[in-house]
Amino acid sequence: MRAELYGCKLESYIASFTGSSRIELDLSHGVQTVNDRIQFRFRTQDTNGLILYASSDQTDHLAVELYQSKLRISINLGRTPSLSGVNEVFAGSLLDDNMWHDVLIVREQRMFNISVDRVKVWLELQTEYMHLNLNGAIYLGGMDVFTNKPGLLVRKNFTGCLENVWLNGLNLIRDARTTPDSDNAIEGFQTIGEVGSRCPLSSAVTDEIITLGSEDAFIKALRDAGSSLQTSLYFRTFQKDTVLIYHPLQTTNGVTDKFLALDIKEDGNLELVVQLKDSVTKDISVVYTNLDPDATPDNFADGLWHYVDLYASRNSIKVTIDGTLYSTIQQLSLSFNTLTYIGWSPDRLSLINKKWKAFRGCIKQLSVQSRAVIYRELDPLNKQGTILNGTCAMRDRCMPNPCKRGAHCSQDWGEFYCTCPEGYSDSAVCHQSTHFTSCSEMQLLYPTISEKNATIDIDGSQILEPVHVNCIFRDGIVRTLVNHTARPDTSVNGYQLPGSFIFNVDYQTSTLSLAELVRRSVSCRQMINYKCRNTRLLSRPTLGGTNLANRAWSWWVSRRGQPRFYWGGSAPGIQRCDCGVTGTCQRGAVCNCDSFSEASVDLVEYQQDTGYFTYKEDLPVTQLRFGDTGSTADNKEGQFTLGPLECTGDNLFDNTVTFRKTDATIEMEPIYSETELDIRFLFKTTQTDAVFFQINGNRTGHFIEARLKRGREVQFSFNAGYGVLSISSVAFSSNPGESQVTVIYNDNEWHIVQFERNRKEFTLRVDQDETRRDREPSEQAFQFLKFNSPLFVGATQNFNEGYLGCLSNLMVNGVMQDIRGMVERGLVTYGVTAGCQPRCLDNPCLNRGECVEYYSHYYCECGLTPYRGYICGREVGATFKSSSDQISIDYSQKSAAKGINTVDEYIQVGFKTRSKLGILMQIRNPDIPENNPIEGPSESIIVRLNNAGGITVEINVGFRWHEVTTSGLDVDLANDQHHTVIVYRTKAGRQVNIKIDDYPVQFHDFSPILHETSDTRLDNPARIYIGRNSSMPAGFEGCIYRAQFNNFFPLKAAFQEPANERVAVSSGVKEDYCGNEEVLPIADPAEIRPYPTIPPNLSFVRPEEIQQRNQTIVVLVSISCLALLTLLFVACFMRNYTFERGDYETKEAGDGILDEDDADAALQRQGGALPAVRGKEWWL
Repeated sequence: MRAELYGCKLESYIASFTGSSRIELDLSHGVQTVNDRIQFRFRTQDTNGLILYASSDQTDHLAVELYQSKLRISINLGRTPSLSGVNEVFAGSLLDDNMWHDVLIVREQRMFNISVDRVKVWLELQTEYMHLNLNGAIYLGGMDVFTNKPGLLVRKNFTGCLENVWLNGLNLIRDARTTPDSDNAIEGFQTIGEVGSRCPLSSAVTDEIITLGSEDAFIKALRDAGSSLQTSLYFRTFQKDTVLIYHPLQTTNGVTDKFLALDIKEDGNLELVVQLKDSVTKDISVVYTNLDPDATPDNFADGLWHYVDLYASRNSIKVTIDGTLYSTIQQLSLSFNTLTYIGWSPDRLSLINKKWKAFRGCIKQLSVQSRAVIYRELDPLNKQGTILNGTCAMRDRCMPNPCKRGAHCSQDWGEFYCTCPEGYSDSAVCHQSTHFTSCSEMQLLYPTISEKNATIDIDGSQILEPVHVNCIFRDGIVRTLVNHTARPDTSVNGYQLPGSFIFNVDYQTSTLSLAELVRRSVSCRQMINYKCRNTRLLSRPTLGGTNLANRAWSWWVSRRGQPRFYWGGSAPGIQRCDCGVTGTCQRGAVCNCDSFSEASVDLVEYQQDTGYFTYKEDLPVTQLRFGDTGSTADNKEGQFTLGPLECTGDNLFDNTVTFRKTDATIEMEPIYSETELDIRFLFKTTQTDAVFFQINGNRTGHFIEARLKRGREVQFSFNAGYGVLSISSVAFSSNPGESQVTVIYNDNEWHIVQFERNRKEFTLRVDQDETRRDREPSEQAFQFLKFNSPLFVGATQNFNEGYLGCLSNLMVNGVMQDIRGMVERGLVTYGVTAGCQPRCLDNPCLNRGECVEYYSHYYCECGLTPYRGYICGREVGATFKSSSDQISIDYSQKSAAKGINTVDEYIQVGFKTRSKLGILMQIRNPDIPENNPIEGPSESIIVRLNNAGGITVEINVGFRWHEVTTSGLDVDLANDQHHTVIVYRTKAGRQVNIKIDDYPVQFHDFSPILHETSDTRLDNPARIYIGRNSSMPAGFEGCIYRAQFNNFFPLKAAFQEPANERVAVSSGVKEDYCGNEEVLPIADPAEIRPYPTIPPNLSFVRPEEIQQRNQTIVVLVSISCLALLTLLFVACFMRNYTFERGDYETKEAGDGILDEDDADAALQRQGGALPAVRGKEWWL
């Protein structure tokens, strides 16, 4: 086999340090840097040690040290009164494994990045400076004196190996070995102690390491029988509730009833347990705590190496832990057998009773009875489970800390756990918040409340702190109030110098969160009130000038730290109060408080200046400064009241678009995701199945898709390289004692969707439902999602299965996706509209028709109206050609009509006629005699035309028959024009109201003639007549439309298909519009999907090139045709030529012989002589 290696030659410069040696570089001349780069490799078995240190005579320093087997970097660029400037960061873990580790530290001004074995940690330095000033010395490997060295936690030099230590272009190891007389020598280097040039390897026999990695792994160590037991070892683990050493003392019937064990408790401390089950001697339990003051956490399950030596004799037990001896002396009468188990035991019953689990971690230098236990020499029966020899395969899953929001991380062998703060406990890594992002979003789930105290998380899951607010929902406006610690009417007294009184406003949240809240709000304001007595506010002190103390007696500070010299009601640049702007201040001053003068008599009553700060860029107020309040003994005093920060609206919540086409999409930038991904959005739709968004990685096969299924299920699917995983949320609402009822999501109401994927699990939550969660595959390493295609919002990448509805507040990893901005800027126009604009927003349905929303279109439900048509704009009428025509409806046998009594009927009829006769509508019960429709014991209401061209209403509903006729009309209703009459009863049936067209309502009140107990009910209305009833000789002639009795529409029932058997229609009655034209909506403009966007790197052929190419093609085709014709001509000529010549000519006969009949005759004539052959001579 042949192998070739390509690359550059590695020049390796190694230095080994013994703990008392080091390399120094003198920097007394001073060095100042803005950017720094440190790179090296190291290898060690020690937990602590100083690797690199540099400082100045001020506070600047840079320290790189190994602390608790982690790499700790401390840096200070300078101190200010408000900031100490010290920044520290930890990277890597379990670095004392005697393996090589690569370190890269890069600083670019205030950005600090650390990489240990390619695991990166970044930090933004909290400092006001950018320069690192060093004028002391650079120490590599240690120093002689650790006192007065800021930034250090360790007090021990480094023991181990370093390779190629680069510091801003200097290789400290190489340059330290350069002789002074060489050309590239650097002055100032000094080597102290023995610094080797090679890295020695440790002994593999004395320092053998094993890893117990499964729940049934253990080692059984055999020993000779004796009167004592001794076991020692080093261990490191993150596991708790686990047994470390187990020695059975007595076994009865196969069950161990007496044993001695050393275990790690639930709190991580070691515990000695001696179970004897003896009536004389009690069981022993002794707990040992970690005495190391630097231990974090302060227990033994911290992942560091700990030494344990257990010695037990008949009457005493001694335990040595990390060099500390603990003794327990009692009369135990112990006896020992020949078995000792490390990590677990086949006697599972005793261990399970103690709730112990198997030890999972690393062990080295194991010895029993002072004899080393060599793993590879053990009998296979004495080592069970998954055990790795020669390495410590333990992982620190809490470094770097996977828990967000600064949450504490704990772990065991295979998993980490985060102790999340309030509001983030629903996430395994405290990443995604359960708080609302704004008060506007909260209103969606609490639409009926008017006020609520809450905590909102501005960015959902990122770095901004939550804000405690008071949400107010009144008058259709959402207000967000952020309170602070300032009390009303806070006194200011005894501060004479300008701005000498300082009050810092504490909003109990970060300034960044407040700034983001103000930025996202539509408008913000904050009230300020200052009551003064003999004090001034904004007037200039007598000294004058431009500095703060001479510009005004008082001022306030904006959120950006800028002093502001205008008061509430004024604006930036105008040093006045509200009354100074409107010209209403006393004595013409800039503020009421500034109307005071030293020459005037002392005021007894308070003056005040109040108003609102409204300039968003300055809000909220972070500091108030007051002066001119004299001393505590005089008559000068001030009081201030600062109101809460009050913001209205939410631009993020308004980032909404409406999808009208199923193939419409908005293409956003690809999603970038590493260990965490959270997606949050709101939707509102009536669609059953749709895709909210989709993104694909064309090269990796990764994808994420969110869809709505069957109108009641929200599903997220993704593929990170190990198959398609999906999670769904199906909402149920249940009441005690009732079965669960499915809640649909396509109910045209807003719903909140939150999806998160982290290193442990992926979750989905819709609204306030229970969070659905599923685990990431544990058999494979966590895979990052990698995408190289746009995020398609609204449909799939192939423009199908599109979403119809409103989509809002789309956030990916706390960053708002500006989908509305894409539409408003004209980047996307097809099938989308800015804002939530349903088709039914303005109710296009006429005549009280109900609009059914589909977002791509709408449907008007006209069932509860007397109209039909696309938007309920088509009249349903009937033409009565003769006076004998009628429509009768009998619903007396319908169960819904039995026992119905009415006192507030609503009757509407439209008509057009020339006849002054006929019933427009009659409603009666089934008991009216056929020969007397008006009089008798039966009940009815009749609306008819009278002989005067007016309307008469006849009522017989129990108290007796009455007739009400319209009067005062200046028009004859039988004028062949359209008229509409509406009759309705009020006051519990005691008043009849009649309205005709747009004329005033006429009414007749029967209350004066009725007793309180009079019957005004229309009992059991069961029949409706239109045109005439069965007893009338002549009825209505003309057209009737828009007929309605309460919620029943007789004409629609008369002409419905299929025909209703309870409706009787005369043959002369025909359905007609009665001269009314149907009202139709304006057609929507046609939308055509634009062609796909042309890639920017695609070039097109120029027109002149196309013309030249076409000319070339014509010439080539002409030449080809001419050549083809020439070949055809030559072929035809040759054929004719050879046909006429015959086969060939012979020279065997002379002249005159061709006329002979045969060859024999020709030869005789020739005389047997053949033509002479010309001789030739060939030279070879």
